[in-house]
Amino acid sequence: MSAVMRIILLWFLALPVLADTVVLQNGDHLSGKLDSIAGGHLLLQTDYAGAVPIALRAVAELQTEESYDVHAAGQRQHGRFAVLDGKQVLVMQDGTAAIEVRGVKLASQNRLALTRLVPEWSSRADLAAKYEKGNADTEQYSVLIESGVKSQTSQHSVSLRLTNEAAEQETTKDEVDIDYLYKRFIGSQWYASGNGEYFADPLKEVDTRITVGAGVGYQFWDDSFGSLSTDFGLSYVREQLDDETQSNPAIRWGLQYKRLYFAKRLEFFHRQSILLIPDAGRGEVLQASSGLRYDLSSRISATARMDLNHDTDPAPDTSKTDITYNLGVGIKF
Repeated sequence: MSAVMRIILLWFLALPVLADTVVLQNGDHLSGKLDSIAGGHLLLQTDYAGAVPIALRAVAELQTEESYDVHAAGQRQHGRFAVLDGKQVLVMQDGTAAIEVRGVKLASQNRLALTRLVPEWSSRADLAAKYEKGNADTEQYSVLIESGVKSQTSQHSVSLRLTNEAAEQETTKDEVDIDYLYKRFIGSQWYASGNGEYFADPLKEVDTRITVGAGVGYQFWDDSFGSLSTDFGLSYVREQLDDETQSNPAIRWGLQYKRLYFAKRLEFFHRQSILLIPDAGRGEVLQASSGLRYDLSSRISATARMDLNHDTDPAPDTSKTDITYNLGVGIKF
């Protein structure tokens, strides 16, 4: 092929195609959006069957509309998959490189570098309930609702957690926690942050705790397989503790982590925030939530979650650490 023809072909390859295309060894063609490659499988997002995992050994050709971070043959490259002269290649800014799809160890997209033309919404609810009747009648329920929206330069996320437990018709746990986090990116990974929280646990004599703050954060990564970010700043804390009102400044540190495994069907997540209240008689407040979700379908998942609340100066006759274990079902909407 002449140099002129090769340049023309590369120019056409640089144009977006209608959809990503997977050609199987048996000649079948599948179209959709390549989500990622990991663990010897390609995950294709489709309108007709949701997320479809495909074994790499069954893939003959792969063509994508967008570029990916690709780990193969001990090298890391960035480009989009294409077929040129009947050969599988990776189209990069400085040319092309031959590649075997079955030899790809990992392929993902850096979501920090993606341009979002429209806001990206996501919402889910985790529901757990337990009822025991016998020597002691026990009822317990837990609800966690999360919603978030991402645009090109900002992110909003809000969560609502309700936990209630009763034994022998006497309430033993009654918590309400509403969290809001805002990120405004001022670079590829640094962002200005804002946060707000409403927390109530009357049984521990925390009638209300309202926290408002601002700071700076850093997004370590945000790709097809998860994300990790942390933020640090100053907050104003107003508490109603057993009919006594306290207002204090505080230092806040937050952490958000998510990782996906097994063709993105299994998710491990961890979120936490620590309030360091300088007042000598107040101490620190730690809140954390960790768990696993396993997708049973595109909308339904099984969930296992542990919620932790720790207060270094709790109300009299109450424990410093309160842990709740939740086992239930999750719903995406």
